[in-house]
Amino acid sequence: MISRKYETIVGLFVLASLVALLFMVLIIAQQEGLWQEYIEYKTLFRNISGLKRGSEVRLAGLTVGSVRSISVRPDGKIEVTFEVLGKYRDQIRQDSQASIGMIGLLGDRSLDLTAGSKGLPPIPEGGLVTAMEPLDLQEILSRAAPSLENIQRVLVNLEKVTEDMANPKGAFNQALIQIKETVAKINQGVGTLGLLVNDPTLYKEATQALASSRKLLDSLNHPQGALGMFLNDPAFRQDLQKIIKDVEVLAANLRQGSGPLSETLARLPAIAQKVEVILGYLERAGAGLPDLVSTGQGLVSDADKVAEAAKKTRFLKRHLASPKERTLRVEGELK
Repeated sequence: MISRKYETIVGLFVLASLVALLFMVLIIAQQEGLWQEYIEYKTLFRNISGLKRGSEVRLAGLTVGSVRSISVRPDGKIEVTFEVLGKYRDQIRQDSQASIGMIGLLGDRSLDLTAGSKGLPPIPEGGLVTAMEPLDLQEILSRAAPSLENIQRVLVNLEKVTEDMANPKGAFNQALIQIKETVAKINQGVGTLGLLVNDPTLYKEATQALASSRKLLDSLNHPQGALGMFLNDPAFRQDLQKIIKDVEVLAANLRQGSGPLSETLARLPAIAQKVEVILGYLERAGAGLPDLVSTGQGLVSDADKVAEAAKKTRFLKRHLASPKERTLRVEGELK
């Protein structure tokens, strides 16, 4: 009786173990999708970078299948056959792409798929998925080699610069000292630049001269002014050009003696008429001449003030020429 009791207990324990084992197998099979439908696809690579049979197939990061086989074709390309769960077949479309990915830090490879666009038809079973070639590590290093060399040279130059900056007698520190001394002299009013910066009289005189110059230019640009009317009236410019041309022809004839004097005298009335037109312009512009003269006098006065202030500066005084007397001779005949 005792042995039969032990046999029953052992039998129940073994049966429970088998049931637990079967239950675990069913769970694992369900997780692995052993009894689910799979769709087979193919893709072509020139280099699979360590991808092997049984590697995971992932769709947007989700494991949806595995690699079934890898073979080399006669043209040298590697054909990878993989399977995907049937419920994801609508995601594998004409614009889907396959690439070699990496899982974790251990470097395990996986076949990564991208989901296709909704407007395109799905790829049929056994169809070819477009492949994206992986970057080889050696190729990456060969491309990065020139950049690494440039970075190394930059670091060497940077090290030299930092050493020069750390040296109290280096060129960088000496330049800083000279700049500091120059700024101090300017602030103290020492030297030419210091006088120009710190002399308020010279600054005010220059400002007034600029204001007068601006006023004069405004009067020239204004068509109502005297000289402004001359510059902006096309009829006046045209008549003046004709007079100048006639005078040039007359002077040439007088110098060379090639033109008859009678023809020259015949043209004098026309020239006189044009001169009368010019005088008419001058008469109409007479109203604006006082303003122009006043502005010019103000400009000359401001220029004299600037010159007087500049003469007081030692640096500019050496470069100013001594004033010379000039005599203007006017010859004419009074009638």
